[in-house]
Amino acid sequence: MTISSFTVSVPGPDNGRSIHTHHGLLGCSGSPSSIHRCPVLKNSRFFDLLRIPGFKPLAGATLMLGVAMSFTAPYLSLFGIERAGMTPFRLGLFMTLIAASGVLASTLAGRWSDRSGRHRPLLLASLAAATLGYLCLCVVRDYRLLLVVGVAFIGAGGSALSLVFSFSRAALPVKNDAERAFASASLRTILSGAWVFGPAVGALVLAATGFYGLFLFAAASFAACATIVARMQEPQGHLGDHTVEDTASEPTSSITVPPLRTPSEGGHEAGGAAASANDIMRAVVALTLIGLAANATMIVLPLYIVHGLNGSRLDVSIMLGLGALTEIPMMLALGARSSSLHKPNWLAACAAVHAVYFVGMSVAGHVNVLIPMQILNAFVVSVTSCLGMTYVQDLMPASPGRATALFFNAARVGSILSGVLSGLLVQAFSYRGTFVFCGLLALCALVLFAVPGWRYGQMARAARGYVARKLEERRR
Repeated sequence: MTISSFTVSVPGPDNGRSIHTHHGLLGCSGSPSSIHRCPVLKNSRFFDLLRIPGFKPLAGATLMLGVAMSFTAPYLSLFGIERAGMTPFRLGLFMTLIAASGVLASTLAGRWSDRSGRHRPLLLASLAAATLGYLCLCVVRDYRLLLVVGVAFIGAGGSALSLVFSFSRAALPVKNDAERAFASASLRTILSGAWVFGPAVGALVLAATGFYGLFLFAAASFAACATIVARMQEPQGHLGDHTVEDTASEPTSSITVPPLRTPSEGGHEAGGAAASANDIMRAVVALTLIGLAANATMIVLPLYIVHGLNGSRLDVSIMLGLGALTEIPMMLALGARSSSLHKPNWLAACAAVHAVYFVGMSVAGHVNVLIPMQILNAFVVSVTSCLGMTYVQDLMPASPGRATALFFNAARVGSILSGVLSGLLVQAFSYRGTFVFCGLLALCALVLFAVPGWRYGQMARAARGYVARKLEERRR
């Protein structure tokens, strides 16, 4: 769950399909029949995949990658404060630079693989960078050197997540596009399993061996993934396979990415009228605010639990594992019915639940209160994952590729800003004040989703009239 993003354009065909996970979580197609395509629910098709040459090694590589990421992401902020002696602002800057480096590396890697048709060399390079980065974290404590390690190795290694899926598209000899999409969905399901148990195992490793052992184990996992990939062959002359599906696998945010649909799938029919630029901008800004708050939570939550509420690292792992586990059935249910749901209402409800979640986090007096509240956060992630991008696509029915790029950009802007912003907020207002601020961001997103565009002019005129009347009364 590396938190990283950049405002970049996302390539992708207008009719491509993808099933994506972030935190390694499963997102299913928005079409009514999608539930039958999900690997969790269609085991016979999954066993058919095992007979595809190269699928089992790729499944092992994906699992090792997921284990490495789930071991490190929840505890990187704790490392910065407890071992590297960072202030909250310095920690935020560290996380932001890692985020920017990761998305920049993913973008450049995707463009290079598009032109060359080769994915394995860059995948191996990114895994080697991640291995070196976490080995350096075992011994490096100087802040300036940590920034170099974060940007040059850890951030660059974050591109492995997108590259492993683009490599799978090139390396697996599938029979058709449907089987290729199903193979990607199955790999993402395997990735989701790492995020269910990974943080808990990471907490045990951390308790037994400290950060040295944790980062050493993560480096070994990245190296094992690289070893598996190095033994595989990539077909020559396989061009242009880095699609929006692969870009969806980039470490962007807490937003999970659903399938890219054709204009006829969902709320708008092909050729339907596009929404106004203001409506589109409101949706993008609202999704950015939700992503910003969600990413800030990922940085602050471990620190709040351990240092603010005197909890343990095992408590951190329980919360993250519970969230990951409950998101999966929610996404399956929403994914199966997304075409029939009124997306603005669901997204507005999602923002309202997010605000309630942050208020609860800010007033909680004990760790045990926070554990069941992660179900609220799981609901937010599930709704934004399954309905967020399809809603933007519904607003732009003739340009699903541009709509997808806008959705990714919203997640990326929120992710980039969350590092520095969370550091400044914690330093100025403490952990509880940071959650209150995130709650205000969620309320702003609620207003943007719930209030139709034509009402803003009326509200502005009413506000100006009210101010004018009050000023006139004072003059009298």
